Amino acid sequence: MSKKVEAINNSEIEIKQINGLETIPIRHIVLRKGKPIETCTFPEDNLNSSFHFGLYYQKKIVGVCSFLLDQSPSFKESKQYRLRAMAVLEDYQGFHFGKQLLTHGVHFLKEKEIERLWFNARVIALNFYKNNGFETIGNVFDIPTVGDHYLMHKKL
Repeated sequence: MSKKVEAINNSEIEIKQINGLETIPIRHIVLRKGKPIETCTFPEDNLNSSFHFGLYYQKKIVGVCSFLLDQSPSFKESKQYRLRAMAVLEDYQGFHFGKQLLTHGVHFLKEKEIERLWFNARVIALNFYKNNGFETIGNVFDIPTVGDHYLMHKKL
């Protein structure tokens, strides 16, 4: 990794829809460091109902997120999506790139008339999601080999 970025020029930020394969390098570096690259893919990555976004800064992909059609038994709405594998490279964290990606994805899902977005959030990211309008349900739970999580959601 290069040294931490000092300042961001917002005119050099672009969020684009990408394919699942393009998310893998960022997922691997940020979310599955030291684990086999195969742990970075999901069976739903290549479905037509799945949507992936990349945030590019100075034409370099520095953040990704994926939205997968997935029904949680915790919610009654029929139109639900699940956020998976949201990640921003460490050197680019703290510049609201994650917030921009999440906001973009929520807006995209609202346009598709999705009723609820839910996901399992790592404990370390809890405040980020709370600050972006998401709520927890239930207690912390462990996802083996990944760590402690909370179920989080937002009605869209």
